[in-house]
Amino acid sequence: MKNYFLKLFIYITFIISLFLQMLFIQNNHIILHISWLILTLIYWIIKYPYIINIITSFFIGLVIDFFLNYILGVHSLLLCILTYLISYNYQLIINLHIINKFFFIIYVTFIINGIIYYINNINYNYLELLLQSILNSCIWLIIYFYIEKIYHKCQKYFF
Repeated sequence: MKNYFLKLFIYITFIISLFLQMLFIQNNHIILHISWLILTLIYWIIKYPYIINIITSFFIGLVIDFFLNYILGVHSLLLCILTYLISYNYQLIINLHIINKFFFIIYVTFIINGIIYYINNINYNYLELLLQSILNSCIWLIIYFYIEKIYHKCQKYFF
């Protein structure tokens, strides 16, 4: 029974992330574009790799492509590869210090957004892309600590 509440909690965070991403996509400035769903997905893959699998990443990628008007399947492919790499190197990533995870998120978001912007013919500057990746990594730290706080408060009741 506890596993169902955990899955429900995870999918609710994905729905909230989708809402936030759709809300902030109206901004045309590339630096302020925050990938809420990708950051939440990375958090849950690191936290529970046995619940979040490649199929979940595939459908989240399709949702991102569908709602944000990107070429259909680009996010799905990249998120499936990302999920596989994080799941494969789970022991290495989970043992990293939070600062190293911060730099890992910068690297991952830089690569993913660079590929997505190149395929979708979006004009970008590498410096802007780096600043966007740093901002995304800072948001990931906020997501990390905030969800941990909520999770530990609700753990004795639901999980």
